[in-house]
Amino acid sequence: MASSTPFYVPVSLPHTALLLSDVQTQILARFPKETQEAYLGEIQKLLSFFRAEIALPLIIHHTLPFNLNSNAFVSPYNKLAKWVTQLEAKGFFGSAPSDPHTPNYAIPAVLAPSSGWGSKDEIVLPKVQPSCFGSSDLLSYLRARGIKHVILVGLTTMGSILGTARAGADLDFHIICVREGIIDDEKEVNDFLMERVLPKFVDVVSMEDVLALSR
Repeated sequence: MASSTPFYVPVSLPHTALLLSDVQTQILARFPKETQEAYLGEIQKLLSFFRAEIALPLIIHHTLPFNLNSNAFVSPYNKLAKWVTQLEAKGFFGSAPSDPHTPNYAIPAVLAPSSGWGSKDEIVLPKVQPSCFGSSDLLSYLRARGIKHVILVGLTTMGSILGTARAGADLDFHIICVREGIIDDEKEVNDFLMERVLPKFVDVVSMEDVLALSR
């Protein structure tokens, strides 16, 4: 590849999926309001791009199904259990549902498709571990649609993004992380992972690099 391209291999849009990991109100609530608004604005840019490109086959909102069975899927032996307990104590999950089998995906309303949910090209997929590849049917969906490239955004860098990027690369997907679409509670951690760690395994590019793919 020429040195002018930020992508390790050429990107074929018909074989590209957009994967949004843990972009949900419970996790966004950890950030200042201005950070939330700026972040959602960036995610909307990506969604608008993908929704406009009819050749793109798949958008996946991959979220933790909070409130499902009272969050019993969070193991007490996993350090993340403490983090989930803190979120619960702050009321980020809302009231418990009357049906314990009904999850709260809490995808921000501004990110929902204008025509509503139900399209086979934009789906909601639950998971019970930070890594998108660790505990869901994600791999089956990607293979069914002939996906080779996965554009990955979400929350947080040291959580779902690091785990998902590494797992996806190990499965031989071309993983593309978009800087503006990934944030963490600690800027220093985000910068270190995005600049020093993730580029060893995946492509870390700008929003403009992705939006330029259709040109």
